[in-house]
Amino acid sequence: MLASHSSGFQSPGQGPVMRSPDSIAFEERWDLARDGRPVPLRSSIELRRFANFARWFAVIEPDRATAALPFRLAGSGFFDFFGQDLTGIDYLALVDPAIRQLAFDCVIACLDRPCGLWQCTPATISGGETQLYEYTILPISKNGDGADQIVVYVNFEQASVDLPNVDRLEHAEVWHWLDIGHGVPDIDVSFRPA
Repeated sequence: MLASHSSGFQSPGQGPVMRSPDSIAFEERWDLARDGRPVPLRSSIELRRFANFARWFAVIEPDRATAALPFRLAGSGFFDFFGQDLTGIDYLALVDPAIRQLAFDCVIACLDRPCGLWQCTPATISGGETQLYEYTILPISKNGDGADQIVVYVNFEQASVDLPNVDRLEHAEVWHWLDIGHGVPDIDVSFRPA
């Protein structure tokens, strides 16, 4: 469920941006996997339930001590997209350095509340152009002791059929906290260049 406050639905130069049916279906599957818990166990996020999302699905386990977001699992689409296996790579190494701390803080907020995050994020692609991708981020728990990982579904399919080389992920143009029953954080995610 989209939170009541957000940055809005308008994306500069793109027209209205709405949450895709795939993003909503991903959240619905995640919700079924909760089985009455605040967040699902990682073991409940199995292929049978998430097969439709597996290609563009990732698990990230934040490291609060080093302020890193390393991939623990990444679907085959990410290999095709980035040309390498992302397992063990820090997601923050792929983003614009100006937004690394904000990206980390938002993921930690998803764990601490817990809540989800939906966003549309442009990537600088080969040739200097940008292309918009949809992210759905939800918390999970490795062993039931609280949210300590996130699952991410990135909807690359709404972009071009031929996946371009990505040079850098930019600041989200559209974002909404997802209230999963525990409220949403009061974090200003506005980007202010230094």
